[in-house]
Amino acid sequence: MPEGLEQSAIAERDVDLKVIDRVSNEVLETMFFTEAIATGCDHSWFSTAVTARIAFAGSHAGEFLLSVSREAARAIASGFLGLAEEETTENDCGQVILELSNILCGAVLSNRWPESRLSLATPELGGCGCANEGALHRCFTLPVGALALTICAADAAVSRG
Repeated sequence: MPEGLEQSAIAERDVDLKVIDRVSNEVLETMFFTEAIATGCDHSWFSTAVTARIAFAGSHAGEFLLSVSREAARAIASGFLGLAEEETTENDCGQVILELSNILCGAVLSNRWPESRLSLATPELGGCGCANEGALHRCFTLPVGALALTICAADAAVSRG
């Protein structure tokens, strides 16, 4: 890749990550009463994570994935529902993570592409990442556990690695 294009791709990726950082923090603090700190990736917890997947189409197409460690899912669900952690069921955790993924997906995509027209599919539980090597990915440390957000897009605007 020519140097100018490579620098442009790096700058675009930096913008994407800043949007993800800002929006994720706003959503998690205001609606889920927790703080997220962008961190280096350690995916050792992925095998037991609660993962939600949302397909999106329109001016941009792809998939949004949100993976949350089990302990973080329980803490987020209890905070969102106003229940003690021991009162929070696995079903509660799954439903709240689906809601969180829907909110984060809409907020991140609309902040990144404010002029776009996108249609979001219904969030579904399941999945474990994205095969697209150029996926935009960010891990966060929470007060309890971890969270990872991945955007796999078919268009060049997001798929830069």
